[in-house]
Amino acid sequence: MNSFLRQWFCYYSKGKGVELYMLSNEVKLDWFELLEQAKLGQLDKWRSNPLGCLALILILGPVALLLSDNCGDLHRRARLFCIDGIDMGLDTQLELVQRRCFYEPLFYSTRHKDHRLLLLLLKGMQSQVQGDDRQAWSDWYKKALERFDNSIPSLA
Repeated sequence: MNSFLRQWFCYYSKGKGVELYMLSNEVKLDWFELLEQAKLGQLDKWRSNPLGCLALILILGPVALLLSDNCGDLHRRARLFCIDGIDMGLDTQLELVQRRCFYEPLFYSTRHKDHRLLLLLLKGMQSQVQGDDRQAWSDWYKKALERFDNSIPSLA
């Protein structure tokens, strides 16, 4: 888990994400093995701690998107782990950039209530963001707000 998270955040750059071309073949293989283990539920024990839950969310979300064609069910599991983690307060024990990744399933969800929850969480984080992170946080908040506005059903 710790090795995966170090690798992820080595490639991840404040909201720009991780692209497949950035990864060495060794990293791709390592991540593919973790994805296969996560699919089988072999990593579910990680859910009970903040970094483990974050790792599972990343593996079942963005990593699955990078390495797998059929990832709809995996994204739904990542969303459930995210919601459960929020309910347990695991997200509040993470650094800001880690929290941004923790909330990815809410950002990409098709559910209006998930977008609303994301905006509430981001608004609550606003006072904690300082320095260089402030611009990255502000950009992400604007994207989340735009996504929320686009998820509201039209009355026309």
